[in-house]
Amino acid sequence: MKPFVVIRKLEGQDNLQCQRVVKDFIMAGAWDAFVSCLFREITLQLVVIVWAILFIFCGIPLYMCCIAIPVVIGLILFTTYGSYFNKSNELAIRGGNSMCWVAEIYKPLVHNGLTRGLEIDQFYSDVPNVDSKELNKMRRKVVGTISCKNHLMLENSGWIYRLAVCPRYPFREIAEQLIIRVLENAYDNQLLTVETATSECDEAIREVYLKLGFTLRLVYHKQIIGNTLKIMKSQLGIDPFEWHQNREQINVELQ
Repeated sequence: MKPFVVIRKLEGQDNLQCQRVVKDFIMAGAWDAFVSCLFREITLQLVVIVWAILFIFCGIPLYMCCIAIPVVIGLILFTTYGSYFNKSNELAIRGGNSMCWVAEIYKPLVHNGLTRGLEIDQFYSDVPNVDSKELNKMRRKVVGTISCKNHLMLENSGWIYRLAVCPRYPFREIAEQLIIRVLENAYDNQLLTVETATSECDEAIREVYLKLGFTLRLVYHKQIIGNTLKIMKSQLGIDPFEWHQNREQINVELQ
């Protein structure tokens, strides 16, 4: 039997697996963020500052001050991975509220172990429509999670956060189903709008939201280090009622 995924509410025993998924997902983007930082203006500024410190205060000959380049690269690498590590730990312990869902994959007990390019046969909501005898021959694993909380600025609205999918599994397919589950819950609870935010390094996540009907509501720059280092953030939103009316046009449906 081919692997399939069940989108269901978070249960108590899922917390450890969810924390692992969130940490792995966030840390998987650390390298791209590091490469992005290397080509920012602050990198050149740091090289010049370190170069000057080595020459003026340490008395190192000018031609040897080129060691400032690997020093700055190492500093950026350490800072980037350190910030992502802290962010992963912070998000991992958040969530677990009544509006949190997980994606649980069912795979045959005998499986080749390859997850790259894995074809998911079906998606189910809450309970798999599969014979119990077949379920006994399969193993389960949480490979994705998503949470929604009350919007801080808008009344009767939701805010999506803590969307994560295990890097070894198909991101787009699983993320689409998790977001759809949140929108279904928002429609059932008559929320006026659902919003979220993505950064410039989250292009894959942003594409999934836009595919499902989210619209760009605001673009802003979040300051990291004064005016020198900023990161672009995109705030996306959708009307659950309008989405429900147009969902037949969306090519991904929970079975």
